[in-house]
Amino acid sequence: MSYNGWKKIIDSSYSELAAISGGQKRVELGNVALTQVGASTAALLMGMGTSSTTCKTGTASKNFLGFWTESSATSGDSRGIYFRHYISGAGGSGETGRFYTTISDVAASTAHGIHSSLSFGTSGTVTGLGCAGRFTLHVPSGGAMAGTVTALQAEIWSDAATSDPAGATTISFMRFVNGGDTDGDDDVETDAVLFDLSGFTSGGVWTDTTSNAADEFIKCKTPSGIRYLILSDSTTFA
Repeated sequence: MSYNGWKKIIDSSYSELAAISGGQKRVELGNVALTQVGASTAALLMGMGTSSTTCKTGTASKNFLGFWTESSATSGDSRGIYFRHYISGAGGSGETGRFYTTISDVAASTAHGIHSSLSFGTSGTVTGLGCAGRFTLHVPSGGAMAGTVTALQAEIWSDAATSDPAGATTISFMRFVNGGDTDGDDDVETDAVLFDLSGFTSGGVWTDTTSNAADEFIKCKTPSGIRYLILSDSTTFA
């Protein structure tokens, strides 16, 4: 969609925009020059560009979409974005969000498919649960489920038969990093745990036999079947 196309939509919605834009009755679109802008062939509601004709800028440190929001409500939930997608066609597939970063034949410095953060002000705290990323798999009230379901899947995808990660410094399905201030990360290392298992009773995912030093087990599924990671309540063995 061209800039003029967007402007027509915005101009027709002044009253709604005024309520969220401080009475300015406008939305700023692209404060940097964009090149190669073409109409999206896939987007139904809003969109610009395609995989071959992208919205492109050469100006550093710019966001293509930027919203800095704040809620001062003292109760209830507020969300920067709420997007719920329903799949109502039998045999259909879909995702509420798809984030895809491609390194286009250059040596980029850093890149992430998605980066989610939870931060705190100087005196900011949470009295309950705080998560930088939370993935919730709902089991329906009817109890009937099929297929392979998981709350989190860490996947490494090989694009072709020639795919070879041998040149990577390291490649892993999961990486744990204790970063930030060198003094602060020392305290984190002292206090943090690698896993926090909560809500389990002995005999299922987690089992406590209390019979010897290696007396706790975590159940895993492997290509050879169910296996158990052995845990110990001691860091020393006789």
